Amino acid sequence: MFYREISPAPEISHLVLSFWEFLTHGEIPEPIDHEVFPDGCVSLFFYRNKTAEINLLFISGLSLETRKAQIFAGDIYWGMRFSPAACRTISRSAPAEIQSYCLNESNDFSHLTDGLLEKLAVCRNFDEAIKIYEAKIKSLEIISRETDEKIHEAVRIVEENRGEVKISEIAKAVGLSTRQLERRFKQSAGLSPKQFARARRIRATAISLVEQAEMNWASRAAEMGFTDQAHLAHEFSTLTGRSPNSFAEKVKRIEHGELVK
Repeated sequence: MFYREISPAPEISHLVLSFWEFLTHGEIPEPIDHEVFPDGCVSLFFYRNKTAEINLLFISGLSLETRKAQIFAGDIYWGMRFSPAACRTISRSAPAEIQSYCLNESNDFSHLTDGLLEKLAVCRNFDEAIKIYEAKIKSLEIISRETDEKIHEAVRIVEENRGEVKISEIAKAVGLSTRQLERRFKQSAGLSPKQFARARRIRATAISLVEQAEMNWASRAAEMGFTDQAHLAHEFSTLTGRSPNSFAEKVKRIEHGELVK
């Protein structure tokens, strides 16, 4: 299995957090039970399996729990992860109410999906898929002031600090009260800022595991602001259903390319 991410072009960075690719390569005699850990974002993604002649378009809603899916030989996924600050604007719906399902037979989100599946189905690679996604997002003509710029800044702060930042500090940095930040963040993103930061802390840990041969979990617990390693273990169990060591084993089974940090 292989996973990588690409940063969006500057002109759409207020709308898209990243583009992502996940695929299988080599022989897979039996389907693999794959776990998708929460990332705090809504994604629109294309699924292809040439052998099975499958081309499908999906929306992935918000979740703070690990999702499970069977992965088959030849699977390819190309996705676009919406920025939490722009999720409501892009989807034209309440982010917290977005469910995860196949869009092929649905008229939902037609402003995003019209003609998209047909164009993605003929893409030869991830780079071509990104261009299709970029063209679709640009066609919406959403300018920066149509999104919540303070929440965009809050997301940037969370990302820069790898989720290891107090909500009160974010609120002060963007010039809002904590209550105002929580209300506006949830309206735009569908999650509270605390929930988003938790998901991004887990993601940051996954990136650290990709980059480091070994992980000192006691040190990592301190870096993440936990009182001790047991508190960290509880956080992992809550969000991923795995212990820190089990989570590390899972992450290391996947080959990683470029990651957006």
